[in-house]
Parts: sequence; structure tokens; C-alpha cells
Amino acid sequence: MKIRLTLFYLLLIFSVPLLQTSAQDIEVIRGDSVINGDLGVTELVLYAHVVNISQVDQTVFLVRTVNDLPANWLSSLCFDVNCYPPNIDSVTTTQAVHPLDTVEVSVHFYPDMATVGTGQVQIQIGTMHNPAVRTIMNLIASTEPSAVDEQVNPVNNFKLLQNYPNPFNPTTRIFYVISRTTNVNLKVYNITGNEVATLVNEVKGPGIYNVEFNGKNLSSGVYFYKLTAEKYSAVRKMILLR
Repeated sequence: MKIRLTLFYLLLIFSVPLLQTSAQDIEVIRGDSVINGDLGVTELVLYAHVVNISQVDQTVFLVRTVNDLPANWLSSLCFDVNCYPPNIDSVTTTQAVHPLDTVEVSVHFYPDMATVGTGQVQIQIGTMHNPAVRTIMNLIASTEPSAVDEQVNPVNNFKLLQNYPNPFNPTTRIFYVISRTTNVNLKVYNITGNEVATLVNEVKGPGIYNVEFNGKNLSSGVYFYKLTAEKYSAVRKMILLR
């Protein structure tokens, strides 16, 4: 019996780090995926923000896997203000992204100013630390406003992201996105629905935010956190594992 108990505790000890390891090093916060412009426009830009949710510096990469453009159109991949020549399909950040920091990624479309058309670019976003895990984005730009119905791809720029790390002990960070100035409320509840903490209750401007939650006075178990901003409301689950 003692041998069996010893083996059980050893298995439990070695399983905890595995539960705390995330398969995803980054969280991609998407902007609009469709953009329209008038004939004669020189540039159309679609973007996203990449948050490093790991605990180490990350080198982020972009790979363009589809570049379906009308004749004489071009597209370029960009990190922040650094844009690369249209013929380059794979790029990485020149500087590592620190934990909890963000980097903006974007695709710039350069239409033929004399011809209407619609172009599509697909990109994959990942890290050199974990290159097999990627976020895929399909981006459409058009100088034919009637050709693309934006209502088919509605974008809600309020967003509640998964906390990291998860499971956690005793602290974790919760990420969320606010698209315009409004009152923001973020609360934590236990599994029975009782409120255990109010993390945010104030007016926030547009931006990407994160807040620390400390469960040092709580018991192990499942907890829920809820974000409310205007008509947006979302709930996610997290696990406190002692």
C-alpha cells in the first residue's frame, strides 16, 4: 500500500507542470478581416495584434500562404511600422516580444489604381518556439464595395481572452480588448455562482488590457470570470490548482 501511495504522489507531482504548460505561446487579437476602398486608392490595410501570453520572450513569424490578387495588385507583410517587399512570403520579428507585450501585424494591399477588383491574402501567425501551432487569418480587400458584404463577416471588437497561465497557482493574468471608451466590468465567480472578486469596474478607453488575479485566499477548483462592456458579455473558465 505504501508503495502504491508513493507512486500516486509522484505521478501527481510530475503531472502539475504539464497541466500548467500552454500549447499556445501567443493570443491573436483580430481586427477587421474585410476592407473596402474606392477606385484609385493607393493602399488598404488589415491588421491584428499579437500578445505574448507565455512567460518567455517570443520571436513571432508570419507566413503568407495565399496571395490571390487581381492583375497589378501587390501585398506586403508588416510588423508594426516595418513592412517587407511584396515578394517576401515569410518574415519574423527583428526583436523578441516580451511576456505580456504586443506586436502589431498587418497586411498592406496595393491595388491597381485604374482597375477595380477584390484580393484575398491568407496568413499564418506563430512563434519560433512552437512553430507547429499557428493562427490562420483570411483577409479580403476590395475596390468593389458591392462585391463584399461586410455583414457576412461581422466583427465584434470587444473580446475576452483566456487567462494565462491556466491552471494557475496562485496568480494568473486575464486579457481583454475594448474597442471604444465605455464602462468595463470584470468579475470572478466560484463554481456555485458566488462572486469572489471584482477586478475591473471603471471607464476604459480603446486598447488591449490585462489584469492580475490572485487566488491565494481561495481553495483549489474551477472559477469563472465575466467581462461586461456595453452590450458585450462573455465568460471564460479557469482552474486554480494548488
